[in-house]
Amino acid sequence: MSGSCGVVNPYMNKRAAKNENYEPTYWEHIANTLTHGIVIIPSILVSNHLVQRSYRDLQHHMMIIYGIATFTLFLMSTLYHLCEFLFRPDKKRLRYYLHITDRVAIYFFIAASSNPWLSLRHSDYLGKNLKWFVWFSAIFGICYQFKFHERFKTVETCMYIVISTIPFAAMATMNDRTGLPLMLLGGAVYAVGVIFFKMDGVIPFAHAIWHAHVVVGASIHTYAIYTVLLGPDKFNPFPNVDFPQ
Repeated sequence: MSGSCGVVNPYMNKRAAKNENYEPTYWEHIANTLTHGIVIIPSILVSNHLVQRSYRDLQHHMMIIYGIATFTLFLMSTLYHLCEFLFRPDKKRLRYYLHITDRVAIYFFIAASSNPWLSLRHSDYLGKNLKWFVWFSAIFGICYQFKFHERFKTVETCMYIVISTIPFAAMATMNDRTGLPLMLLGGAVYAVGVIFFKMDGVIPFAHAIWHAHVVVGASIHTYAIYTVLLGPDKFNPFPNVDFPQ
């Protein structure tokens, strides 16, 4: 655990060489695990509230997908970092597949985050069909992971950003833009977090800080969905469907 000039730094190791993975310190491993681990149960509870607040079938289905994606994101991130903490450098195969699963969960979550807005908000042809392009892009990203995992890290990061920003192209076509400022705010939080995502070995706890940005960004987006998208919507010509108690 040595920093620059050979000084021991318990909170950050030296930056990884090209094509090598960064080796977190003991405390960074703990922070990486806890920052997402502490929100696993809250994500289940919040997802249940989203489903309960759903007013019609389409809302109900969108919230189930979103809830599963959110829970899976935090669960797989926690399991991967816990495995890294407990077993590194052993159990390489287990760590490898957990890392891939963690990245798969990210693509799933990105697509699921925009899905409610592109499905529940009435818009023109672009908005109605953009969600399928987003899901196709996420599936492509998942296939890319299995083929080129950790080989082109910058390309991988750019794919996250592009797939995340594509849905905003439909904003101008939506008949109701309430809540979109919150979506932009959440997106900005994610964007700032990406900076830390690339700063392992430069800033102590950089990856844990990235995790914190993910939690805050997801919280903002979830709040927007809960307060704006769910319940009766006078702008959208869908039948009102009550679920039996």
